[in-house]
Amino acid sequence: MKEALLIINAILIGVILVTQIVSYPLFLNVKSLDFSSYHKTYTKKISIVVLPLMLAELFITVYILFSNPSTTHIFSALILLFIWLSTFFIQVPIHNIISKSKDNRILRKLIASNWLRTLLWVIKLLILI
Repeated sequence: MKEALLIINAILIGVILVTQIVSYPLFLNVKSLDFSSYHKTYTKKISIVVLPLMLAELFITVYILFSNPSTTHIFSALILLFIWLSTFFIQVPIHNIISKSKDNRILRKLIASNWLRTLLWVIKLLILI
């Protein structure tokens, strides 16, 4: 299970780096008239990739905590908690705002705030290694 957690964490780092460096900055280049449609399609497709991985990461983390907890896995779980809190209290509300209309100021806020999740996933992997 610990190896699966490492693999999922590494995959999520790849996904978040592509999101952070490619996908979110490209939002700024989408024309305002096309943005709502583009954003809707993006969120549906990225959810197909990210949601199963994040849920698997969560379930494996909880399983490890209940079956064989270590200090490393407790720290890993705390970081995961912060990732989920950031996702649902920062990034999701921003996505809800921009789903209605394009706002470059809010998009820049999304890009800046997403660095938190990016760094947390990297730190989490380093701790697990």
